[in-house]
Amino acid sequence: MKRRPYPLARAGLLGRVFLISFLCMYLLPSVSWADLKHTVAPGETLYQLSLRYGTTVEALQTANGLYGPLIHPGQVLVIPGSTKVGTTHSTPVKGESAGAGVGRYIVRPGDSLYLIAKRYGLHESSLKEANNLSSDLIFPGQVLVIPAGTSRVSRGLQVSRGGTDCARAVLAMAFSLLGRPYAYGGSGPGAFDCSGFTSYVFRETVGINLPHNAAAQARLGTRVGRYDLSPGDLVFFGYYGSGDINHVGIYVGQDRFIHASSSEGVKFSCLSESYYAANYRGATRILR
Repeated sequence: MKRRPYPLARAGLLGRVFLISFLCMYLLPSVSWADLKHTVAPGETLYQLSLRYGTTVEALQTANGLYGPLIHPGQVLVIPGSTKVGTTHSTPVKGESAGAGVGRYIVRPGDSLYLIAKRYGLHESSLKEANNLSSDLIFPGQVLVIPAGTSRVSRGLQVSRGGTDCARAVLAMAFSLLGRPYAYGGSGPGAFDCSGFTSYVFRETVGINLPHNAAAQARLGTRVGRYDLSPGDLVFFGYYGSGDINHVGIYVGQDRFIHASSSEGVKFSCLSESYYAANYRGATRILR
């Protein structure tokens, strides 16, 4: 039998390699050839990004070394490859029909599971179970199932203002306002000054009316040491060496706070930044 010339055999081998490579690329779409990068925009959450990129909150946290749900505008996140598609979360409903007494609620900016549960006389765990949620993160426009047998709670209902539930509600509202512009005397929701921002957040989430003045807010609550701060505490600052209190923000954890900056609007800053470290004037705890 006549042997095939070597160049043709080599060409056949190269062709088979090319064909196998082609099939791998197009028949195995779950393979992540390179991690994506995403720059966080104002108002975005890890939950929203997990849905957009078909991954999970836990995968995003692991890929970026995050220990909680907190992200901030301008932050660059690695988006890991994942075969998990978040379609079940985009329509978070169970099989019950509205005729069986199940209601629907469309999430609005500033809402949190805590606030919605309180509004309908529920516990957060009931809402999470009814909507197949694995975390407390929700986003505006999301449709939630309100379990059967519940009703809206009257405004006169007395609720506890302490603990982590209230802190989470305060932070969820504050985060939803990231990027809103600064306006002197502004009390929201379109624009804020520093004390207008804190008073709006506390009033709208936990029903606590804070005065629209940073120094007056500093006289409320319980004084807290610099290294005893908890999320939801108010932190206060002077102005370029002044001993007076001229600025206020809400502590969010990990040395950071959220506030209405006169130059950049609602944003995150760090207590360790030189300006804020030099002008720090203490903190108070409103939530007990």
